[in-house]
Amino acid sequence: MRTVTLQSILLRAWQRVGNDASDVANIPSGAQTMLVAAANDAIETCWTWADWPELCRIEERTIQGNATTGWFIDYEQVGQTAMGEVFAVTRDNPNTTHSPRELQYSLLGDSIRFPDDAEIPTTCWVRYRTRPDTYTTSNLTATVPAVLSKAVGYLLTAALHEEDGQLDKANLMEAKAENELINERDKYYFQQNQPQTWSARVNYY
Repeated sequence: MRTVTLQSILLRAWQRVGNDASDVANIPSGAQTMLVAAANDAIETCWTWADWPELCRIEERTIQGNATTGWFIDYEQVGQTAMGEVFAVTRDNPNTTHSPRELQYSLLGDSIRFPDDAEIPTTCWVRYRTRPDTYTTSNLTATVPAVLSKAVGYLLTAALHEEDGQLDKANLMEAKAENELINERDKYYFQQNQPQTWSARVNYY
């Protein structure tokens, strides 16, 4: 996955509002704190705006529980990446199966739940979104997915304009951020010809 540093995004936003962005030290500490807080919000917004391929995974997971407790998969399993939003659960590996069989499930709290009367396999494949990192002013060299960087930069510029009371400019930057997200999504689906995966739901009844 291509990445850029958080610092580079902050500096670009700082420059857009007419400030000296030759060095991150030129951003006052108070402004840095505000920008990093705004960056966390902006990154989460952009992260969940679409099911970006760079931020999604398809992994085989062990189904937990038994006939008494019910069958489930916790979003956080020992030794596994914590899951964000879940998009699909299948019996077959979608990477190697043309039409993977989809398992019936529901999302309850922090787990994927399966019907009690269903025939449940030992493992299944889950397509999910990873969770965004949380950034701090102490580590501005931490990386951000490049696919989100321009949109995040526009949203940070909007935050700076809003702090300065320039709401028209802030709205313009927010519109630019949305257009950037649309362009990146279209690049994936249309230019790179990557359609969404098909699946077939299994009928238990």
